[in-house]
Amino acid sequence: MTGPGFEAFSGLDGDFTAAYLAARRVADLAAREPAALCPATVAALADLLARNDHARQAQARILYREAAGALVSLLAHGPGDLAAASRRALCGALAVAGKPRLAAAEAVGALPLPGLAAPAPPQPSTAVAETTFEALLAAAGADTAKAPRRAGRSLVIAARRPGWLVVVKRLRHGEDPSGLALEAAWMERCAALDFPEPCHVPVPCRQGEAGLFAVPDLPAGPSGLDAAGRCLAYAARADYFRYPNEPGRPMAGEELVATLGRAALLLGWLAGRGIVHEAAIPLFHNRVQRDRREDGGRYDWRLPGRLDRWLHSALHPNFGASGLRDFEHLVALSPGDTGGGKLYRRLGDHLVSLLLVAGSAFRMRDPALLGRDAQGRPVDARHLFDTALLGRVVAEALGRYHEGFVGHPPRALPLCPDALAARMVEEMGVDRHMTELVRVADQEAMTDAGFTDFLVSRGLSPEAAAGHRRGEADVELETGPHLGAFNNRTSLPELGEAAAAMVGACLAGRHERDRRGKEEAGARPPAARRGAPLLDLPQG
Repeated sequence: MTGPGFEAFSGLDGDFTAAYLAARRVADLAAREPAALCPATVAALADLLARNDHARQAQARILYREAAGALVSLLAHGPGDLAAASRRALCGALAVAGKPRLAAAEAVGALPLPGLAAPAPPQPSTAVAETTFEALLAAAGADTAKAPRRAGRSLVIAARRPGWLVVVKRLRHGEDPSGLALEAAWMERCAALDFPEPCHVPVPCRQGEAGLFAVPDLPAGPSGLDAAGRCLAYAARADYFRYPNEPGRPMAGEELVATLGRAALLLGWLAGRGIVHEAAIPLFHNRVQRDRREDGGRYDWRLPGRLDRWLHSALHPNFGASGLRDFEHLVALSPGDTGGGKLYRRLGDHLVSLLLVAGSAFRMRDPALLGRDAQGRPVDARHLFDTALLGRVVAEALGRYHEGFVGHPPRALPLCPDALAARMVEEMGVDRHMTELVRVADQEAMTDAGFTDFLVSRGLSPEAAAGHRRGEADVELETGPHLGAFNNRTSLPELGEAAAAMVGACLAGRHERDRRGKEEAGARPPAARRGAPLLDLPQG
């Protein structure tokens, strides 16, 4: 065999330097002239990644990134047979733990996905109708003979319709009211979608154009709420607030498997249509520093840093028995949002969130078993876990996310769910990492009163909080459990690696699906293509 394709890949099976130079040549040729390469080139790249002979080399990830980059170029721009072979090679690399997996995932994640586009996001009305609390409840369908209960910033009351609730969600002080208005608009948009499985969408209350209300006589609530009583009201099924990890009565067995599998399918299905839920759960690397960090302290699973307060973060996920929740966090992707790793990170956020909630469901069997025991040793709650069941939940969530995003289940998962479940039990089941530091630099951004309030909110008694002077010294707090020590690496790197592998598989599968669809559309007569809908989403 001769020609540029053969010359390029000769050397891929050599020592590190020879393999790197060969991979660079192949990547360059794949980007400039993909048709010049041959199936043997793809096979050689696949073999290089699968063997992982250079794992001990400090720069191995750079070598594997070049090899994976060549395969991604062929996936996107090569002839049909090379594109299909490249997808298979990438999926094989995603199943190789460590550097080949991460290199392949990052390469696929950087590639734009032109076939993914959302309609324009809904345009919410900013009109506000002034009314009384009694009138609002009557208009929303509440049973005014029942007393409302508080749920965070919201008021919840039984509806006249059996099995339903009315929710009054209050605006926070200083919050832009367009966020609540957008939530109502997204509810109306999503009500028209043909979800692949049941997903309950609440019904917002409106008065003409107004989707928000100003209710001066709203019952007193927690501090920090809008003084004008601006709010959103909607009706929802009672199971809208049934969480899979409810403290003391979490879901178990088939209910847990089905609920998290359905949530994964719905999140993936929406993302596959250009609509991403950006807050399945709140994820932070460091909450206390969010006001002085450029990244707001948000967790980036692609990096090795620790995950802050994982159990607390998972407590109220925006998915549950009825489907998805909190539609204000839906975002319609623009064409520039699918490449450069942006979509890759967002999809990974979904998977990390699903896995954290899965682990927390077992911990919530005994929510009081937390922190340190009387001797100061980390609490060991591993007996609360059913490792085999957790493995099933992991497999179901990952597989169904692929099904939603790509349109079919994966041929095989790129990782072992049971092995991941076992590692999750080891790290999520023992509270080894409980502390965080409130550094002097963070204290200086607070007022004296705010500093004291912050310490109390993190578990100190008012008396103990009053004993600390702001700006005098770093303060150590027990706020965990965290996944990893403060200012250190994550104790569960397998979580990020699993997200990388699965997102890479989803994106590779979607590239192949979209490419085949385009080729089949091009092969049909023009008359057969005319008027075919691009998306099954309503516009406007």
